[in-house]
Amino acid sequence: MVADIDTPYSSLVAPMIVAGVGMGLVFAPTAAVVLGSVSKEHAGKASGANTTVREIGGALGIAVLSSVFVAHGGVGTPRRFIDGLHPAVWVVLVGAVCALGIPRGARPEGAGA
Repeated sequence: MVADIDTPYSSLVAPMIVAGVGMGLVFAPTAAVVLGSVSKEHAGKASGANTTVREIGGALGIAVLSSVFVAHGGVGTPRRFIDGLHPAVWVVLVGAVCALGIPRGARPEGAGA
């Protein structure tokens, strides 16, 4: 884990840049895949569902990570912050690995046309 009590901000910049680029490389293609997997007549519904699921996922993710963070640490001291940060990051990593197991379905007839 990169972050510790005496970690300078400068050593966290590169991981934050990688995370930001990763998000940019995921969100737009995900929307394209969702819209490409349905017929044109259902594109509006698919776009709305994609946005809704993304927003709910973000809110649920914040709730879960905040709970893990507070259960293992807090914001009172730098040590408590790091104690909460490390398990929260592990939850994110486990979630990313689980996301790799999302099944891929067959495209419906006429999708992406």
